[in-house]
Amino acid sequence: MARAILETDRLALREITPDDLPFLHRIFGDAECMRYYPEVKSLDETARWFQRLAFDSYSNHGFGLWAVTDRHSGALLGDCGITLQETSKGLEPEIGYHLWRDHWGKGYAVEAAAACRDYALDRLSLARIVSIVRLDNIPSQRVAKQIHRLRESFVKAGSPDGGPVEFYLYITEQT
Repeated sequence: MARAILETDRLALREITPDDLPFLHRIFGDAECMRYYPEVKSLDETARWFQRLAFDSYSNHGFGLWAVTDRHSGALLGDCGITLQETSKGLEPEIGYHLWRDHWGKGYAVEAAAACRDYALDRLSLARIVSIVRLDNIPSQRVAKQIHRLRESFVKAGSPDGGPVEFYLYITEQT
């Protein structure tokens, strides 16, 4: 049984299990869902992604990407959670989210990401939590603007050829 992490009014976030990978690959293998990533992922690449950012992260850090489920039906909607990502300040905890496109535009990403932000600050006592968003990813910018207080720009490798790409870094710091 997957460990429950947190609940919101409509959502339950729990640890991801290997049984979730086929559904999650539906997201990571879909060109529209991965529009702001360098490329879609194969099933093996998706499994490696979640090995590193979920399963290994749970063991190593006590957090990672979690399954986002409908609180009432239990249906898997996508993932959201906290991972360590490279920013202009070094390695920082970052909120990331990916939902299957049938669930876009319903406020689930904001609800899940806000809950992860609060979990990071209140339960994990992290001093700072960020979200990294591409400049052309307007939907994710809308989510990040609702859950964070500050925004900066920074440049990191991220293009398909490994060249530099400018990103927005949305930031919430412990008050």
